[in-house]
Amino acid sequence: MSYSVISCPPNYLWQTWLEAAFPGYAENLTPQEKEKLMDEKVTGRSTATDTTSLRSRDEKQATLTSESAPSPQKAKKQLSIRNTIIKFLLDQTVGAAVNTIMFIMGIAMLRGYSWQYGWEETKVGFWPLTFAGQKLWPVVSIVSLTLVPVEQRMVFGSTVGVGWGVFLSLMAGGKKDKTA
Repeated sequence: MSYSVISCPPNYLWQTWLEAAFPGYAENLTPQEKEKLMDEKVTGRSTATDTTSLRSRDEKQATLTSESAPSPQKAKKQLSIRNTIIKFLLDQTVGAAVNTIMFIMGIAMLRGYSWQYGWEETKVGFWPLTFAGQKLWPVVSIVSLTLVPVEQRMVFGSTVGVGWGVFLSLMAGGKKDKTA
């Protein structure tokens, strides 16, 4: 539980950055609009100085869609396949590696071991844990990025993470028993 409290904020910021940098439903955001979107997602309020010139992602998408498509069928949001693939690849490489290292080091630190011990554990456990995660998290990521609304992704991921946390705890507990 302690590890979850420590790891959730960085993961939230990571997912928020991914969505702001590579919006799933709005490819044509300006850099200012991307920054405003990320600020709003992280802080819950806008930090932009000129809010009249910066429309929300949904407003801009609705305007783009209504201007380019007179029929209601064309007005539906289109998933950006390019951005979704980029987010998926970044999350399953950079995000997975950072989370795996944070977990192994974090558990070692919470157990009172030294950084050196944690690093040795990371070198030994990184690939087995990464391969175990590849059996679950790519599917979770695809479902999250394509089917779950952005404002509900953290809840979805956290719910799956509870089961993953049980699995990791059992792995970590089994290792503890072997060394005791």
